[in-house]
Amino acid sequence: MTGTSEGRHSFRDIDPVQSLRTPSFEFAEIGRQADLAEHDRRLDELARRANTAPVADRLLDLSPVAAGALEELSLVIGDDGEDLLEDGRANAHAGEYATALELLTEYLRGRPEHQEARYLRAFCMYRLDGQDQVEALRILLPLRDEPMDDGLREQVRELRRELRRRVTPLEVGAYARAARSDPEGALERAEAFLELVPEEGSLSYLVALGQAKAGDLERALDTATRGAADAEVDTEQVAALARKLLLPYLRPAAARAVAAFKAHDPRLARAELSRMDPRWRRSSVIEDFDAYLALCVTGWNHTSPPAPRLPDDRADDLYSLIAEADGQQAAALMQAGLVDVAEQVLSLVLPLVPGFRWLNFLYAACLLRLGRDPERAAACAEIAVRDATIAQAGELLEAIRGWQEAAVINPVVEEYLAAMKSVSGGVSPDRLARLRTRLTVLERGLPAVRAAARSESGRQVVQELEKAIGRRLAEIADAVVVAELYERYDAIMAPVQGGVAGIAAADRLAQSLDDLAARIKDKRRAAGKGAGQEPFEKLTELVTARRAELDRVRAGLRVSDLVKRFNELVEPPRTPDPYTARTKLAGIREEARGLRRSHKKTLDPRETELLDELITTITKVLGR
Repeated sequence: MTGTSEGRHSFRDIDPVQSLRTPSFEFAEIGRQADLAEHDRRLDELARRANTAPVADRLLDLSPVAAGALEELSLVIGDDGEDLLEDGRANAHAGEYATALELLTEYLRGRPEHQEARYLRAFCMYRLDGQDQVEALRILLPLRDEPMDDGLREQVRELRRELRRRVTPLEVGAYARAARSDPEGALERAEAFLELVPEEGSLSYLVALGQAKAGDLERALDTATRGAADAEVDTEQVAALARKLLLPYLRPAAARAVAAFKAHDPRLARAELSRMDPRWRRSSVIEDFDAYLALCVTGWNHTSPPAPRLPDDRADDLYSLIAEADGQQAAALMQAGLVDVAEQVLSLVLPLVPGFRWLNFLYAACLLRLGRDPERAAACAEIAVRDATIAQAGELLEAIRGWQEAAVINPVVEEYLAAMKSVSGGVSPDRLARLRTRLTVLERGLPAVRAAARSESGRQVVQELEKAIGRRLAEIADAVVVAELYERYDAIMAPVQGGVAGIAAADRLAQSLDDLAARIKDKRRAAGKGAGQEPFEKLTELVTARRAELDRVRAGLRVSDLVKRFNELVEPPRTPDPYTARTKLAGIREEARGLRRSHKKTLDPRETELLDELITTITKVLGR
């Protein structure tokens, strides 16, 4: 009969956990001047603001106090046209703005410089709420700088503020719609409108960006500088742009001072600044540089200079003065595919300007491309992302964080897959023990892997890995039990490889198989329901098959034994005691009949025929 086992526990479903993919990143930046990207971003922002601006929900009224003051002013102009002015004023106060506008327009033909009439005319245009509101701004513009009564001055200012609030969003929207199809015409219109509303810093900023985009840096610088001086809103933003546009002119002038700073000689750098052309030396960027050099004289340590005591935007301008050229060189090298050379350039200058967000962006991009130092790359990218003008900073930081995740998670995934592959061809107790050790080590390291997962995809991979390792360890626990049961089965079946020697041996083998079947049943119950039942089921089927085969063998052995015992009784020399012989024969016959009944389905035809012949012969001998 068949001896040792033919099947073992196997890991056909090994939960193929996918490795984490690092987000792709392609370096596309070539510079950080006031260029296309910044202009379009700001234009879109202002256009959205214009489209969502609330409808004007208030109307200015003529102040009674101001009206009284204006009335006094009007008395000094003489009688010529006085009736027109009086009627115009009266109609304006009565709300008859169209009539008042006609009277005031007629009056101003003879008195074009009269301040009250100009103000009232602009006010009527404002209250009529038509396209003449731009003309109203044009009328009021000269009044900003003319000497006049305080009451009238405040009325002029208030009216200009309300007109700007209404008209500026409309002009920005018109610029946004035309900028891409007719950039030159759109810019000319925006420039003309800016002349009417120099207080609008955001418009000065946008126009200066448009001029820079068109390549006219000098005009852009002039626009931003005047805007910084005149702006009542967004002053800091337009002032920062003016400094940024000034930098290309300052860099050549400050080159000797910058070289001395890079040579770690701040005293010499200050001396070089003192020899600069006064028109450049008086700029805020150079003044910041000089103050920073004074700080460096006493605060420079062995590794890097102290951080400048400046707001972020001014510190960025200072850093740009020092290291913008290095950044442009590195960017060009990266574009040419010489990333390792770009990294060398940046690694030399970045310690001098550690807070320069643009250089941190470039250095992080280099490290990502080279696959070096993910922690340093992440730190640099986190600095770079603080600069909203670096369009790719967020994308770079995401890619680096994905890289950091992958650097921790993927080796663990690969070790899991390698461990499972080691048992793909079948298992033994030794293999299972080694597999359990490898997976247990991985399981102990999962908290650190879980902490490294920062993205949703990273957390998902770790969760899949945790589940897979947990399932495999639980399955190994069952597999160890199954392997031990198989070894026990092999030990039981090994002695019968050449066949069963006799009934006694068959009985001992049957008892051993029954004991093993009971043990399998207990272990199967302990394993619980689920996929872990399959190995126990296979082993149960194997033991059951061997037990059924053994039953057939035992039946055949018993048939042979009965025939042998019969022959010993009836063949010479016969027993001298007939009574004993008859008793034994009767016993053989009963055993044969019982065997015939109990093994009807397991006996082969020849054995069944032998039993039938034996029973018939004994019955004839006994005579009944």
